[in-house]
Amino acid sequence: MFNYLNIWCTFMAEKEKIIEKIRENLKKIVDPEIGINIVDSGFVRDIRVDDEGNAEVDLMLTTPFCPIAHIIVASIEENTRRVEGVRNVKVNIVGFGIPPELERIMEERYRRMLEELKEE
Repeated sequence: MFNYLNIWCTFMAEKEKIIEKIRENLKKIVDPEIGINIVDSGFVRDIRVDDEGNAEVDLMLTTPFCPIAHIIVASIEENTRRVEGVRNVKVNIVGFGIPPELERIMEERYRRMLEELKEE
């Protein structure tokens, strides 16, 4: 049984490495409206990879009418496929709105701007 557990742990560690590489590749995609990558801003909600190398990326958009949604989805597919071990990519739109991560980032930016204005 120990060998099976060891093999399973090695396999899970490899999947985590693939997910981390996908995450790093997706950080190269910057939302042009806000100038922040789609991972740090919270638009990428989840990344999964199954045993066959099929990757799924859950994506949130600000609105169903996002004019660059197709560009973002195509960029996610392209950057995910570049990761060794990924065979197929599926992007799921899982919601619309402003992610909490982006709200925190923007609040911090506004706070810093106000502090700079007070200093002048």
